[in-house]
Amino acid sequence: MCVFLYLCYAVFVTVKGCDPVTKRPLLLLYLVVFLMMLIFNSTFTLLPLYLISLGGTPFIAGLQTALFLLASILLRFYFGPLADNIGRKTPLLIGIVCFTISSFLFTLTDQVWMIGLIRLIQSAGLSAFLSSSMSAAADFAPVGKVGAVMGTYRLSSTLSLLAGPALAIMVVRLTNYNTWFLICGLIGVLSVFILLLIPFTLAEKSFDAPPAMKMWRVLFQPHYRLVYFGIALTAVSYGALLSFVSLHIQTVTSIENPGIYFIFFGFASLFFTFLSGHLSDRWGRAAIAWPSIILLGVGLGLLYFMEQGQWIVLLISSWLTGIGFNGGLSVLSAWLIDITNVDQRATVLSVQESIIDFSIGLISFTFGSLSIFTDFSLAFLVTGTIIAGLGLWYSIKFYFTKQNKTSRQTH
Repeated sequence: MCVFLYLCYAVFVTVKGCDPVTKRPLLLLYLVVFLMMLIFNSTFTLLPLYLISLGGTPFIAGLQTALFLLASILLRFYFGPLADNIGRKTPLLIGIVCFTISSFLFTLTDQVWMIGLIRLIQSAGLSAFLSSSMSAAADFAPVGKVGAVMGTYRLSSTLSLLAGPALAIMVVRLTNYNTWFLICGLIGVLSVFILLLIPFTLAEKSFDAPPAMKMWRVLFQPHYRLVYFGIALTAVSYGALLSFVSLHIQTVTSIENPGIYFIFFGFASLFFTFLSGHLSDRWGRAAIAWPSIILLGVGLGLLYFMEQGQWIVLLISSWLTGIGFNGGLSVLSAWLIDITNVDQRATVLSVQESIIDFSIGLISFTFGSLSIFTDFSLAFLVTGTIIAGLGLWYSIKFYFTKQNKTSRQTH
């Protein structure tokens, strides 16, 4: 009940300043984001467990995840700029249809190699949906509330993580994997109908450069570089958690349902994501983004002590990573929007999502490879320490830069 009331409050505060014409579309968009990310987060977490049950190995699970995200990156070179050229609705519809079809196809096979092929369809859905949905949310945002709107967008996505993995594992244990995949397919069908109710504004067609060239131009622009680096740090952490924390908990603890980690992760995110966006609107993006990354790294590193700490470590780690990941990423996304023209917004956010996918794929392949030689404890510790250290470095750098500016203004 508390979570529901908080979500209602966050949505109310976010849409309060919106034009009456845009309130309903924004609310419907948040609902579509929740439903689609419910499919993605649950299947992304469930598939490694499913592959293991079919006789696969952690290496195969990591390799499939890496290939899935590589395909998503490549396809986004087309779908990202497409949303700037023809509008948000068509890529969103393509994304939902791909997620829906792939969910139904999962029910028709139990072959490891076939699951890998079906995931390529899902990767097309991810490419088409994510950057377009974020761009659409930013399009509906009133002036001065971009941070709050993006924070609520992430909150909708986080709520799906709160419910998805644990619910999926519970359904699988009560029935089987195919039941959950079928449910995801039906959710996808519902999402199509909701999307058709949203009136999107028509985009001004802009074909000044081929889609791939537009992506490359953005990637190498210096003023985006630091923000993209922060996004990469959050994505590395998220990839390690989403792909392997359930396997890690299942291997080294007696905790029955490892999906519980994401329930606490989701709760922490729900109570901080919106707040972080609101605070960054007032205090600046860097003041919130870098401390969030520190917390994310610390939470990830604590998983090294999972075997000894069991529930205590699970609780502390999940809360820190939940606060750090969603607080950091929502603010970094708003930061990108601040420095981007509206006619390039989807392209810039597509580069963001490609960086996220590449980082998740890289860490998934790395962790999967390390599993051949050892368990995941040391990998979590090293990764978390590096991320927390980099977040601390940029926090200190931001602090002294701000102090120097204040000093110059005073004199």
